[in-house]
Amino acid sequence: MAEIEVLGMKEIEKEVSREERLITFYLNDELVGVNIKDVIKITKDIDITPVPKTKDYILGVMNLRGNIIPVVSLKKKFNLDGEDNIEHPMIVVVETELGHIGITVDRVEGAINIDPEEIQPPPMNSIGIDPEFIDGVIMIENEAGKKELLTLLNIKKIFRPENL
Repeated sequence: MAEIEVLGMKEIEKEVSREERLITFYLNDELVGVNIKDVIKITKDIDITPVPKTKDYILGVMNLRGNIIPVVSLKKKFNLDGEDNIEHPMIVVVETELGHIGITVDRVEGAINIDPEEIQPPPMNSIGIDPEFIDGVIMIENEAGKKELLTLLNIKKIFRPENL
C-alpha cells in the first residue's frame, strides 16, 4: 500500500513536536513551571504527617493511595520568603530518581505549551533559586494579557541524592 502525503503535514508535525508542555504554579508571586512529564498528580488538602529529625524543608509525609510520599517545601529548600499553607496544602507530586516527591505550591496556574527555542538562560539569582536548578526562563502572556516571567525548574536536578 502506497503512502499518501498530505500537503503541509510534515511542517505541522515538526511544529507540534517542538512544543513542550508544562505545569505552571506560583511560589510566592513568582510563576514557576515544570515539565508535565515529571508530574504524577496534583492534589490538595491531604494531611501531612511530620517526621522528626528531618531537614527543615521536609514538611513530612503524606499517604497517596497507600503510598507514603515525602512532602518538600521548595520555599524552605531555596530559602525563599513566605510560609507554606500546611492547613490546606496544594501539592504537586513529581517523579524523581528518588521516587515520588510532593512539593507544596501556593497555587497551580495550569498547563501551557511553550516553544523550547524561546527559552532563555536564567538571569543571575532568578527569584532567589540557584541557577543550577533552573533550565531557563521564558516570557509568556498571562490571562490578563500582561507579560510574565516563567522560571523553568529542573525537578531531576533539584531532587538528586547529592542535593538533599
